[in-house]
Amino acid sequence: MTLGTVTDENSITAYPDYTWHDNQGHNCDGLTSVFRVAIDKCNRLWVMDAGTIGDKAVCPAQLLAFDLNTDQLIYRHRPGPNAYIATSVFITPVVDVRGEGPHDCADTFVYVADVSGFGLLVVDVANDRSWRVTHRFMYPYPSRGNFTIDGVSFDVMDGIFALALSPYVPGQDRILYFHALASTTENVVRTSVIRNDSFITNSNANPNSIKVFPEERPTQSAAEAIDDNGIMYFGLNDPPSIWCWNTGTEFSPRNFYPIAIDEETLQFASGVKIVNNLAGSQELWIMTTSLQRMLAGILTDDRINYRILTEKIPKLLENSACMPPPKNN
Repeated sequence: MTLGTVTDENSITAYPDYTWHDNQGHNCDGLTSVFRVAIDKCNRLWVMDAGTIGDKAVCPAQLLAFDLNTDQLIYRHRPGPNAYIATSVFITPVVDVRGEGPHDCADTFVYVADVSGFGLLVVDVANDRSWRVTHRFMYPYPSRGNFTIDGVSFDVMDGIFALALSPYVPGQDRILYFHALASTTENVVRTSVIRNDSFITNSNANPNSIKVFPEERPTQSAAEAIDDNGIMYFGLNDPPSIWCWNTGTEFSPRNFYPIAIDEETLQFASGVKIVNNLAGSQELWIMTTSLQRMLAGILTDDRINYRILTEKIPKLLENSACMPPPKNN
């Protein structure tokens, strides 16, 4: 099983059902290797299936969308040969939906990080086509390839890993923020740049079309997400912690503020999501893992190795310097 839901009894059951998971690489119309998912405003679950088992590609990569009202498959896209390379592993999807109202879902693009191919997959859902975007900022930084978490050190040379979109404002462009796992930098690109289908014939982005902020994080970071206020949330590995940054301010450690610091529960924040709850409020969801113990071969069942943590964003931002002051009327 590679994709599941957590039940009220704290067990995991296959999603959408077990028939999707019985292939082990033999039925490529099922699910093979899901890394991350995303839910959009149209109540669609987007699933990026890398198609790999271990280091071996056994099925073509595929992007799928399920209607969460019915749990039925409503979209499937398999990138063409020009959209990936031999080392590609697609992991992180973010969904860009634009429309006149909450139920206008026609204008949808999905951006997916290619962590080992050091590129970005762009999927134009309405036209069922995709292309690859490459740039030097999507590569890992060798000087940032060594990690230390909970006293365990390891090397990982992963490229582009984290993606986050600025809030949607009708009539305005959106900004895609991203960084490689083996890095301490943060990069930005206007989505109008990467939504250009000229990349179908040439994947190389203009060197000046993607920017890197001059200042850097103090340590590496995995996932990140941005809420409706334009506040970014991200983890830091040393010490294990969650921080916020108001994207309306300069990207600088001077403008990073701690949300939570815990050396046991916040080790390697592999997943960071902004979730709209049923009451209409936003929540921050974090998934942490004991990645360092897994890579070192010392994973044991006498410690909690995976956690899901959540809190309402208004509570997290109470008295936080990340929240901009109210405007005077």
